[in-house]
Amino acid sequence: MHECLLCERDMKKSKSTFGNGCINNIFTFLNIEKPRRCKNKEQLLYKNIMKITNVSKINNNQKIWLTDRYLTYQYLNQLHYGNFENLKKQVKQDIENIEKVEEFEKLITARKIKLKEAYDLYKRERKFESTLNKVKDSKSDKEDEKIKLMITGFSYIFNMYRNKSQYDRNSLKAMQYAFWQAVIELGGRYFNYELAAELLQHSLEKEPTDFLISDEEFIELIVKDENFKNKINEIINKHKKEKEIYIPIGQEYVAFENSDLYFAIHNANIKMEAQQDSNLDWNIEITLSDTFDFTKWKAPLEYYFDANNIPKSILSSTLYNLAFISQKLGVIKEYDVIAELTIKVQKNGEIQKL
Repeated sequence: MHECLLCERDMKKSKSTFGNGCINNIFTFLNIEKPRRCKNKEQLLYKNIMKITNVSKINNNQKIWLTDRYLTYQYLNQLHYGNFENLKKQVKQDIENIEKVEEFEKLITARKIKLKEAYDLYKRERKFESTLNKVKDSKSDKEDEKIKLMITGFSYIFNMYRNKSQYDRNSLKAMQYAFWQAVIELGGRYFNYELAAELLQHSLEKEPTDFLISDEEFIELIVKDENFKNKINEIINKHKKEKEIYIPIGQEYVAFENSDLYFAIHNANIKMEAQQDSNLDWNIEITLSDTFDFTKWKAPLEYYFDANNIPKSILSSTLYNLAFISQKLGVIKEYDVIAELTIKVQKNGEIQKL
């Protein structure tokens, strides 16, 4: 079996180094003009690359090796996701020393990266950027169309099982980071998940510190949330015969009704200190805390479910599982989220922020 050097497809009876389609693509990629009538495109390619690299006296094998390494370098040089600087320096060194090498395996990068690997990285990145631009530039207001594009368009960058090499992982981790940046932008713009987007952005930092929710709008969301109000009144009713209430962390939790709060701090711990005044109102100091993390693979619709919006529920559950993979790889980092608030609960159960 004789394979094309670039794509490694079987060329059957052909004795050439590159398939016809691949060599045409290479000329286009390198911006090398082809004469209309050219009997031997490969020799023309070798000649052009030798001229570009200032190499003159090499044998036919060395011409192939030079072309192999030069193309590898050019594909790597087009990558925007992942750090390939050290590898590029070594490939460049191989190009400079090609006249001295008698066996391809003697090159520094011969066993480190094949031409096809660099080519595949390049193609995958072009696909990623094309899809990313489609999502960002989409003018459709239909949520289900954006959701379908987000789920189907980027699944391959989370398939780490099929991409085991260090260069694959390097590239995919960088693409995942860019993917989450797009999710942050879309989540805030189309779904109004401003807090969830801010917390996700914080998780992408190199070493995120604990996050204190201090924005008055977010605090107001918490105080007005129906599930939060019901939970606080439920706790008060449990202890209505007492004048003071103390609830340590680990005994009571709240899952918010508001979608942004629900996605941002799904199931928050409650720490509470309350005192009843002479008007029988309760003055309460509350600390809510949660760990921003994605630690367990979820079945579809298991974690986030909204019966009124199934497409959004599917998207949310899918994004959770993608975040689970990104956390395993260190793209997303966990940290604690804390909210401190002072409220007054009146006799009728109404809650006011103090």
